[in-house]
Amino acid sequence: MNSVRHQVASPRILYFGTQGSFSLPPLLALLRAEQRVVGVVIPDIARQSAPSADIINLLPTTSNDTIIARAHTHAIPVWSLSNLPTTLEFELLIVACFPRCLPQSLLNRATIAALNMHPSRLPAYRGPAPLFWQLRNGLREIGVTLHHMTSCIDAGDIVTQTGVALPVGISGSAADELLAGAGAEMLLTAIRSGGFTGRPQRGEESYQSWPRAEDWCVSTSWPVLRAFNFMRGAAQWGQPFELMASPEALPARAATDFTHGASSPGAVRASAAGGHEVGFADGWLQVC
Repeated sequence: MNSVRHQVASPRILYFGTQGSFSLPPLLALLRAEQRVVGVVIPDIARQSAPSADIINLLPTTSNDTIIARAHTHAIPVWSLSNLPTTLEFELLIVACFPRCLPQSLLNRATIAALNMHPSRLPAYRGPAPLFWQLRNGLREIGVTLHHMTSCIDAGDIVTQTGVALPVGISGSAADELLAGAGAEMLLTAIRSGGFTGRPQRGEESYQSWPRAEDWCVSTSWPVLRAFNFMRGAAQWGQPFELMASPEALPARAATDFTHGASSPGAVRASAAGGHEVGFADGWLQVC
């Protein structure tokens, strides 16, 4: 088990994140709780490892409310990983969405703990895009895990984790904010109590990388609610979906509504609201 290296009354926190919707709520929670955030670290965009079409978590939630803007408002220095001062001292290193693995030498500089907030119930759905894969697989409750960081991706001991039920048709950014809010509560509880002792990850392990072109294909054998939730949650990535309709695949940008009832999986008909309706296992999906 990971144990606390040593305790201090008010630990200095170095915060890592992007300008995406998962990174902002934990930082806001730390600032509202008057925690000592001594720096914010963002990716070197030119060097980040995500495919250029798959950088949704690097995009801002709004044009003016990002971790950079909040850091500037609170006079907190902002660095990229490449220009982070080697002399900076901190007790806690906190990560909430970062597209690069951090070197062990940096993790070791955190004298209490280096922690990552990951939106899944680890050890399931390790990797850089867990929300995408959980939505694609039809999960309605998504986990959030606060865990110690090691040289292995998302494999460190678990401090705490919880589950969050997602509303039907929630957008990816709204889901990120909901999950990050739950993660922020866990983080503050751990900081206030000094409860950073971890337990080994147990259960079935899985790892998924960035989505490939074929992962945007939607099978009409799925329940219609699964297809609706996946397309709504993944739409902000900006990738076109391909519905496995008959006689040929139907491209679509978004799902707009659905109905349960008798259908013909793969059939396509015009929608009264515009666009098309596609038959799924137990209903019809409206797409545009």
